[in-house]
Amino acid sequence: MSKKIFSAQDWENVPSEIQQAHTPSIAPIYNKVEDDVESVVREIEQCAIDIAPHYKDWVELGFALVDGLGENGREYYHRISRFYPTYQKEETDKQYTHCLHSKGQGITIRSFFHLANQAGISLAPFFKEHLSILPNIQNGKTGKWIKSEEELPTFPECVFEHLPPFLNEVVNNSISVDDRDTILIGAIVCLSVCFHNVCGVYDERIVYPNLYLFVVADAGMGKGALTLCRELVAPINRHLHELSKRLEQEYKEAMNTYIKGKKTDGMAMPTEPPMRMLVIPANSSASSFLKILGDNDGIGLLFESEGDTLSQTLKSDYGNYSDVLRKAFHHELVSLSRRKDREYCEVANPRVSVALAGTPEQVRRLIPDAENGLMSRFCFYIIRFKRGIRNVFATSDISQSKNAMFKLLGDKFCHLHENFVRQGNYSFSLPSDLQEHFIEYLSRVNEECCDEVDNKMQGVVRRMGLIAYRIMMVLTVVRHLDNVIHKSSSDETVQLVCHEFDYSVAMSICDTLLYHAVFIYQNLSGNQSKRFNTVSQETGVYARRNTLYNMLPDTFTKKDYDAAVLTLGENGSTANKWIEAFIKDGKLSRIEQGKYRKIF
Repeated sequence: MSKKIFSAQDWENVPSEIQQAHTPSIAPIYNKVEDDVESVVREIEQCAIDIAPHYKDWVELGFALVDGLGENGREYYHRISRFYPTYQKEETDKQYTHCLHSKGQGITIRSFFHLANQAGISLAPFFKEHLSILPNIQNGKTGKWIKSEEELPTFPECVFEHLPPFLNEVVNNSISVDDRDTILIGAIVCLSVCFHNVCGVYDERIVYPNLYLFVVADAGMGKGALTLCRELVAPINRHLHELSKRLEQEYKEAMNTYIKGKKTDGMAMPTEPPMRMLVIPANSSASSFLKILGDNDGIGLLFESEGDTLSQTLKSDYGNYSDVLRKAFHHELVSLSRRKDREYCEVANPRVSVALAGTPEQVRRLIPDAENGLMSRFCFYIIRFKRGIRNVFATSDISQSKNAMFKLLGDKFCHLHENFVRQGNYSFSLPSDLQEHFIEYLSRVNEECCDEVDNKMQGVVRRMGLIAYRIMMVLTVVRHLDNVIHKSSSDETVQLVCHEFDYSVAMSICDTLLYHAVFIYQNLSGNQSKRFNTVSQETGVYARRNTLYNMLPDTFTKKDYDAAVLTLGENGSTANKWIEAFIKDGKLSRIEQGKYRKIF
């Protein structure tokens, strides 16, 4: 694979106008880092191993050495890179200069040691202890994944250099970086629902390409670009509607004939036809949603440009299908039973995609806290606030409007999709070397996120792995669309193997999406804490617990505690639970069985 020059701006996470904070002196650690790097590089040279065989690893290696050694890392970059089969000194030198002049993407020197270790270089135990406290010299932070809203990265430029041809046409209609990112991820999600005849095996389960997306931005900041992506699947949706109308008309005619002749001919009552559609209205009731899914073999795209529409539906008595969405993400059987009218709906293999756009407040209405299962199932992309007015008169030609351009792209995709579906079923897989890289990357990211945020981030990282796999599926299929051989339908399953380009693009996209997910997770976690405190204060529990705590001596026994509880007239069993709550909150420590000490 060619290691072309990487644009440093693509990895920047801080706008150029924001000044970097002053970094305190780190000379002692800096010198120790260089000694450690020298020792590891010597091991690499002795083994003659290329520790960064993939382009993305090579770029990361450059940023890691810049973080730890600055300009002094250039020589090491050459010494390590020369084991790549097509190493070029000039190209490597330019790449390092790009990394040096960049603010990076939170990559630290730890990445260098990780790349060496996964390539088979043994690290001494003192390295591992030392690495856990190494600072990020570029931004003065030890955290890689925790960013402010202004620091959240956009998709790196390398994503757009190797897109499948059709997606290239789609993103070429963008007018800004955020617009391009929104259109790309929106297109991937909308197209994912159309590839219901493609499956792969992930974590020993059959999965389909379906994805959930929430584009988050303040009013008027450009999230409306997502609505253009709906045009890509509009022709397919329109054809299904037309088919549904024809079937409905035939049904009505058959019913008229049946009503007129049932007394004499003994005719069987006609069966009501399915309601065929691809795009499902977000304001459908739960039973209506499942009915539509059932009529369409479990396939549907929930598309809504106003997140409130779905969040209000989820709150209503007859529209609470949050549970349905959580199960549908993993293609689990979903069902609904209501006593009234003896109603029962069931969909065995749901393949649902979701595309929403809304404000930060609308995210909170849909997903109240970080423990809500929908949080880890969604891809979040946050459009950062930018002051200014763009030229709204860039074109006055209707044929050159975004609506017209995406309508043409929708017609083109409809034609490509028709040929693709006609070929039958497809099976997707990753080559073994990419599987290994995927597991190594995900394991490292999981450790980093759990260390920097909290252990509950593991659920988010694990599902981000599944999301990355599904994005690879979509990219692979879209690249295959132009190569479909026109032939009649076959019972044979066509094998689709992920190309390294599509793997790298998907991983780079998910790398960025994970930064945005961490940001949302932290905001929702804070929201959860506020909600808990509010509820506690409203019910008086918070105040009652504080009163009891203040009554207790600095050191006390369970007998003393029970006496205080009795004095206050509190319920004994409830107050016993408060002891564990005090310990969990860091207010008490248990000295021994039945004996406690206050912590101030």
